[in-house]
Amino acid sequence: MDYREKLYNDITSYLQNMDVDEVGMLSDGIIKILSDYEVTERCTALIPVDDADEKILRRYTACIKLNGLSDKTIYQYLRTCRRLREALGKHFTEMGTYDIRYYLAMEKERGLSSVSIENTRAYISAFFQWLTDEELIPKNPVLKISTIKCKKEIKLPFSDVELDSLRSTCKTKRERAIIETLLSSGVRVSELAAMKVEDINFQTLNVTVTEGKGAKERTTYITPVCAKHLQEHLKDNKKDEYLFYNKNGGRLEPGGIRYTLRELGKRAGVKNVHPHRFRRTFATNLAMRGMDIYHIKDLMGHEKIETTLMYISNDKEKVQSAYRKYAT
Repeated sequence: MDYREKLYNDITSYLQNMDVDEVGMLSDGIIKILSDYEVTERCTALIPVDDADEKILRRYTACIKLNGLSDKTIYQYLRTCRRLREALGKHFTEMGTYDIRYYLAMEKERGLSSVSIENTRAYISAFFQWLTDEELIPKNPVLKISTIKCKKEIKLPFSDVELDSLRSTCKTKRERAIIETLLSSGVRVSELAAMKVEDINFQTLNVTVTEGKGAKERTTYITPVCAKHLQEHLKDNKKDEYLFYNKNGGRLEPGGIRYTLRELGKRAGVKNVHPHRFRRTFATNLAMRGMDIYHIKDLMGHEKIETTLMYISNDKEKVQSAYRKYAT
């Protein structure tokens, strides 16, 4: 039994029964509770890297790869697990609920946002659930830790005015082709960076997406306007494999696309110009025009419909208009 966890539960239970005004009772209550425990200083010295823990992480990596997770997501899982071990100085199989709660509290003290801490909790919970399923530990110690409440941030798509500003501010054919492709296809920035000329059928306007989470292939589409700007851009391409190249002649990487969009946003006076916002705009526009949510899900390459719903922002005026149309 981890007596620190029992101690924590006893103290929090006691505080719940206290009157807020009875502050003087707090110290007496804690003294009373502590009288039931033998408390010693915890050793926080780091333990040497243990091959058993690394073997566990290698097994875990192999398992989550089979689930089709992207390399970026797998990296985040492993990075979180290693940081947990380094901070606590304990083997994974020795960690309890109190240890995890203590670590999350340290992360909060470092100034991490509630969203970041909740992501960390989720990564750790998934790892310990796997340890439980593999019978390496008796139960998942994170199950007793509640979900971290996060303030819901409203992420808006681009307005028509903002899109007009971005389009009119483009200085190059490449900039215009980038924003039109993101807006009309809904692809991820990594997918756009990996996209080749042969992936686009300019006759049917079909786009074959082969780069993304789990490297699964799917089909999306572009508009005639997007096709026009892409073809104009490709006429200036010195190479004909990828859609976009950097100034040095190499493939334009996701970081380069993000930088291009940030600079375009500064010139246009539009805030928060990044690839994901184009993807959100893509989903919202299709939904507001009446496309079936399941079709949008397929176009975006989502596994779950709940993920797609998170991308869609409802314009209050349009919602009101739709209500009056169907309710009267």
